Amino acid sequence: MEEFDIHIDFDFGDNTPNVLTEPDPETEWKIDRLGNITGSTFGKLIKTDRKGGFKLSDGLTAEGLIYKIAWERLLKNGNISNGLGRLNFSSQATNHGNDYEGEAILKYIEQTKAEVIYEQQFIKLDEWIGGTPDGFIGKDGLIEVKAPFNGGNHLKTLLTGEIYNKEHFYQIQGYLWITGRKWCDYVTYDPDLIDALQISINRVERDEEVISAIAEIMEEVKTKIQAIIDTIESK
Repeated sequence: MEEFDIHIDFDFGDNTPNVLTEPDPETEWKIDRLGNITGSTFGKLIKTDRKGGFKLSDGLTAEGLIYKIAWERLLKNGNISNGLGRLNFSSQATNHGNDYEGEAILKYIEQTKAEVIYEQQFIKLDEWIGGTPDGFIGKDGLIEVKAPFNGGNHLKTLLTGEIYNKEHFYQIQGYLWITGRKWCDYVTYDPDLIDALQISINRVERDEEVISAIAEIMEEVKTKIQAIIDTIESK
């Protein structure tokens, strides 16, 4: 791990100081998104109701995520450097996806001839919500890339044109909301298939009804997170 020069910033009285660093881009990105409800989490917080509408999920995954974001917001006044290390998560599936994301975008550019601005930039909607789209296309488009470890997921999307994981749909609509863009190309990629089968490209248009539902539910999530923080700070 790269070493950084550490300095102490802000005065919190008797509280634990806020330990900051001169970070690399990856660490800066983690700090930027710390304590935010991010686009990649929208699908874990939303569920459909019996009438075909949308509501905040009452499952354990959503509950745990709400508490985790509250913890991240409290961490900002604590030991950030140490806390960021506890946010690192990797698995065979996530590592596979990260390893092939750039290759997938190059394949997309080769096929579509589109110009893709590909950078890890956290875009904030407000002090609570933000996201990191995989890339920007022109003035209206985004790209979201998945390189699933389970090759069957890529094959399903390739054959049906369907988004194989519903969470990705909410993530995409969330990014369109955050960035104000009109469409997103949903790309799945499998480097181990023959060239003709490696990439699937499906355009997802902005859905105002879904975006309105996401915005409403995220207000509810904000309220729950703030209530947790207020309860902790009142003790």
